[in-house]
Amino acid sequence: MADSVQHSGRCLCGTVNYRALGLRDVWFCHCTQCRKVTGHYLAACRTERERFDISGAISWSGHSGTSQLGRCARCASPLFWQQPGSPTLSVLAGSLDHAAGLDPLGHAFVGEKGDYYAIADGLPQFTGTPTGGF
Repeated sequence: MADSVQHSGRCLCGTVNYRALGLRDVWFCHCTQCRKVTGHYLAACRTERERFDISGAISWSGHSGTSQLGRCARCASPLFWQQPGSPTLSVLAGSLDHAAGLDPLGHAFVGEKGDYYAIADGLPQFTGTPTGGF
C-alpha cells in the first residue's frame, strides 16, 4: 500500500535528511517561480506534515504568493515546498534517495513553461493549477 511506503532523501551536502510516509501526487510545475528557483521546471510530491520527519537546518523563503521554498541552510539545495498552514508538505522529487512507487500525474502551469523545451510525455497538462490542486 503506497500510504505505508517510507521514502527518504537529503540535500547535496547531507546536512538535511528527511523521511516521509505516503508520498503521492508527483507533479511537474512549469510556473515562472519554480523555473527561476530551480533553473528548470520542478517535480514535487506531497504528504501530510504529521507523516514527515526532517533533521538539519532548513532556510525557508518566499516562493510565490503565500508559498515557501525550503532549502538546506548550509548548501542551499532546494528540498521542500509548502503553503504555511496547509496540512501537507511537498518534497522536491530530485532530493529523494529513491522514487520507487511514485509515478508522475501531470504538468501544472504549462501556460508559463519555458520556450526552450517541449512536453511530450503524454501526461495531462494544465494551463494553471490542476482541478483539485497539486
